Amino acid sequence: MRREDLLAGTRPEITEGQIVMTGSDGFDGYEIMDYKGLVWGISVRSKDMGQDCAMGCKGVTGGELQSYTALADESRQRAIDLMLQMAGRQNANGIINIDFELTGASQGASQVVVHGTAVVIKPIVNYVPVGAVGNILADMQDTFEKTG
Repeated sequence: MRREDLLAGTRPEITEGQIVMTGSDGFDGYEIMDYKGLVWGISVRSKDMGQDCAMGCKGVTGGELQSYTALADESRQRAIDLMLQMAGRQNANGIINIDFELTGASQGASQVVVHGTAVVIKPIVNYVPVGAVGNILADMQDTFEKTG
């Protein structure tokens, strides 16, 4: 997309099967056409006993618990994937107000719950971003063109 198009208000259509997400209550330059309802994903994962013992030793000596970091990341991604699947079944193309809840379900286990509101959005015709949003979009496009 060209910088001039962004500043003139052009927003890309969300293609069928694509779902965009945000932690805010809407998408700049898009209008919410329909609220589909609450969507969520839950993932509870654990490492095997050997890795759990190794991480227990690491907890005594100090340092990053890399196995647990990977576990948390896997749990987060699985929860997001499940939420996206649920939104897709509701024919949504957006999810707003996303929030995460992270807990240790038990020793060596990670639980992630992610939830939001599934919506149908469409671009606002001739939308012109103003202020910081317009400047951020222009800067992003300039960066993309330099690295692209």
